[in-house]
Amino acid sequence: MQRYYFPIIHNRQIQPDDVGELFGSAEMAVQYGARVARDIASDPDYDRGAGTVVIVVDASGAEIQRHVVGSVGGAEPRLAL
Repeated sequence: MQRYYFPIIHNRQIQPDDVGELFGSAEMAVQYGARVARDIASDPDYDRGAGTVVIVVDASGAEIQRHVVGSVGGAEPRLAL
């Protein structure tokens, strides 16, 4: 199990994730990041113009993927899994 972190950029400000979550693979962490982005997008009070992004980062600090909240596809791959 490896710890992954999910900082969020919202209105050009970063909301760090200092706790993270444990996953058995980077692929599972990427799926979780996508779910977080979908959950944010489904909030009726979500500001669609905020440019919110959920970032998936591994324990070494390497960015794995970005999920753009509310976009079609929602992901910008950073490296192969």
